[in-house]
Amino acid sequence: MRTIMLLSLCVILHANENALYNRNKTWKNPEVSKILERNTKKLETYYKQVDKQSRERNFIRFNGKKVISHTEYAKISYREMHKYRSYIILSEFYIDSVSRHNQLDGVTVGGILANDAGEKKAQIRYFKFAQRYYSTLHELGKGKKIFSYCAAPYVTSCILIGINEKW
Repeated sequence: MRTIMLLSLCVILHANENALYNRNKTWKNPEVSKILERNTKKLETYYKQVDKQSRERNFIRFNGKKVISHTEYAKISYREMHKYRSYIILSEFYIDSVSRHNQLDGVTVGGILANDAGEKKAQIRYFKFAQRYYSTLHELGKGKKIFSYCAAPYVTSCILIGINEKW
C-alpha cells in the first residue's frame, strides 16, 4: 500500500513539473537543446562555407551528393529546380511552426531562413521531417535556430543535424 502511494506521489510530482514547463513545447528533453547550442558555432561556420561554395558552384559533397545552401537554392527558378533533384539542401532556419502529429505524413515545419530573419517580408518556408523528429522539434520550439539536410527539389526527407543523433 505504501509503495502504491509513493508511486502515485512521484507521478503527481512529475506531472506538476511538466505543467510548469514552457507551454510552447510539448515535453521536456533538455539535452537536445544543450547539444544543439554546443554545436551551433560549428554548424554556422559550416553553413557559411557551403553557402560560399554554392555561390561559386564549387559544391561540397556529402555521401557522394552535392550540397547546396538553402540561401542559394531559394534563388533558383522553379524551372531550374529539377536540375538539382540529386542534391542535398543544407538549411539554417528559425522554427516558426511545427505540425500536429500525423503518422502517415511525417512532420511539417514552417521556418524562416536565418539570412531572412528580421526582414519584414521574410518568407516562411516549409520543411518535411521524418516522424522520428516529432518530439525533438516540439522540444526545440518556436524561434529556435536549427540546421537540416533535405532532399531536393521539394525540401522533403529532412533530417536534423547537430543533435548528435546516433545512426
